[in-house]
Amino acid sequence: MSPKAALPKVKMKFTNRKLDSGMGRAVARRTYLRRVIDKTTKRERWETWREVAERVALGNTALLGSSFAAHRKQEQELLTKHISNGSVLMSGRHLQHGDKTQPGRNMEVFTNCSTASSSYTLFYLLMNGSGVGRPYDDDMCVVNWDNMPNVRCVMAADHPDFVWGVDESVRDAEHKYGKGDNIHWFHVPDSREGWAQAIEMIEIMAYEKKFKDDLLILDFSKVRAKGESIKGMQNRPSSGPKPLMNSIDKLATIKGADLSLWKQAMFVDHYLAECVLVGGARRSARIATKTWTDPEVFDFISIKRGGFLWSANNSVAVDEKFWKQKSGHARKVLDMILKASYEDGTGEPGFINQHRLVQNDEGYDGYQDGKYAQSKKYKPLKRTEKMLSHLARNAGAKLYSQIPNPCGEISLNMLGGYCVIADVVPYYAPTLDDAEEGFRAATRALIRVNTYMDSLYNREVKRTNRIGVGMTGIHEFAWNTYGFAFRDLIDEEKSQEFWNTIARFKRAVVDEAATYSKKLKVTVPHTNTTIKPSGTISKLFALTEGAHLPSMREYIRWVQYRSDDPQVKRYKDKGYPVKELQSYQGSTAVGFPTQPLICRLGMNGELVTAAEATPEEQYKWLMLLEKYWIVGVDTAGKPLEDTGNQVSYTLKYNPTKTSFKKYVEMVKKYQGLIKCCSVMPQQDATAYEYQPEQPVTISEFMRVLDEIEKDESLFEDIDYAHLQCESGACPI
Repeated sequence: MSPKAALPKVKMKFTNRKLDSGMGRAVARRTYLRRVIDKTTKRERWETWREVAERVALGNTALLGSSFAAHRKQEQELLTKHISNGSVLMSGRHLQHGDKTQPGRNMEVFTNCSTASSSYTLFYLLMNGSGVGRPYDDDMCVVNWDNMPNVRCVMAADHPDFVWGVDESVRDAEHKYGKGDNIHWFHVPDSREGWAQAIEMIEIMAYEKKFKDDLLILDFSKVRAKGESIKGMQNRPSSGPKPLMNSIDKLATIKGADLSLWKQAMFVDHYLAECVLVGGARRSARIATKTWTDPEVFDFISIKRGGFLWSANNSVAVDEKFWKQKSGHARKVLDMILKASYEDGTGEPGFINQHRLVQNDEGYDGYQDGKYAQSKKYKPLKRTEKMLSHLARNAGAKLYSQIPNPCGEISLNMLGGYCVIADVVPYYAPTLDDAEEGFRAATRALIRVNTYMDSLYNREVKRTNRIGVGMTGIHEFAWNTYGFAFRDLIDEEKSQEFWNTIARFKRAVVDEAATYSKKLKVTVPHTNTTIKPSGTISKLFALTEGAHLPSMREYIRWVQYRSDDPQVKRYKDKGYPVKELQSYQGSTAVGFPTQPLICRLGMNGELVTAAEATPEEQYKWLMLLEKYWIVGVDTAGKPLEDTGNQVSYTLKYNPTKTSFKKYVEMVKKYQGLIKCCSVMPQQDATAYEYQPEQPVTISEFMRVLDEIEKDESLFEDIDYAHLQCESGACPI
């Protein structure tokens, strides 16, 4: 398995890329930088970006083991160089968790995207920080939760989180329920796996239909108390057992509610997602899909209206037959989706063009043994395999078995799968050759994660070896290298040189994926290129995010603090704008003037923001990205075999300028021509007292900037409102 062939020599000089001095540094401290002990001063300080690059590269290349010493050393140096330079930005999961311990950790912690076909696997993946997609098709919801046992959550009376008069103690439960054939006790282990096992117990007992009158008692005595540190999360504080206990109490209310099986699953998963969100550091990012041919798809279209089941973004899975609109059912479904997404102002439900997602079924039939969701760290109950086999048979009978992850940039097997992702920033590469070297280095790094890390979906990872090499800072690269602004780029003939370069990078990824996979004797990745939202990562260097245009030229980032926080006075004394919030009693907002990098490049009035681009222009941009980067073309301009994932993109339209009639015409004309796209109205936030981002003119921006006294000891801050994807697809 040794990759013996010589790799490109390290030519590009090391650069310790400086984080954006305001937002970038704030984002890095909030999400990625660790506190370390300085070797010279012996005092605690933040990591430098170079140190992040070194530990992430060390962790990734450590996956090769000791037998590939020369190759490993070369790859470590190359990856360190590119991450330090900012020309390769591994996704946030890698930046947060990457270090020498990576070979012993489970792959879920390093994956952005995943899918699940059962509630316990969905819950497990959410707890690992992964965004999860799940199909709620009638044939993919096989558990009738009306058949779940009666569930009770208990804990020892001496547990720090036990509240007398509220919680039931183990002692009381033993006295009240006793023991017997119909009484089932489960001691919940203090781990992600243990929490998932508790849900698995409920789910499999419901599936088996013979425990409806039994009692399942979940004992949370072993779960660490609220506030205790979690080693695998950089010692962040535990939420304690209460969030899961409360979720299970809510989950139990599904029994007897007379809901369809797919609705039951949606409520169960929502309650579990709420629990993850309450946990704090972990996110709860979900997408719920349902095929347009299901009889109750109309209920799915309207199920969130009024603010319900908010933890998932909903999309209807459609195909070529749907867009031809030959049947009355298809026309009714389209009309209802358009009405809901426009009138509610949410853009939901969206559309997933399943027929355009790359699907490779080689080796898929083997999943019918029900053993496709188990790892060294998590082994489901033997009896659970029957339920998983049932799901595999149903998925295998479907024409389309792929759905996307929550942000829409990856095509995944609906039974369960992952994608590991990285961004390349050609803008920061000194030459196009250096940029290509970065694309190839990122490709190899992602394949190593798939090859050498253990995961729940080991079989699917080995079968597909799916990766997602993306780009960010695309608009900066286009202007810096070719002098092309957005409207030049959507003129394909005018900007052909740029698009040929993008196609060159695609071919490099395809070539490297095949070559490196052959060397490691693994499957060539079924999909290889993508463009993810890249919101948090791009903010490190104030770059335009993924495929998106900048949302604003200059703006004030308002961050909320408690009014009695001493930091507020420090900011105020240094001239930062400060305002007391009337809507949030006891809260004060501090404003930080912010300007994206692209506004500093001197584009001579050619810069286009997202609000200024027409929907038609944005659809054209997406189609060109799909042509040259997702699918790719050869040197003669002919399409390659499609091995791409998707472009994650949120297309904004102005509802005051776009009538419902125009909106309908736009969606019908363009939405069926691309793989995925979120279409959402621009929000007018001026009516709200607290706006996370307030647009200002350049003169207002400079005035605020001039009033601030520089202080190297006072850093800008950021809150979670600024770290969410604009579409809301991946809430943190």
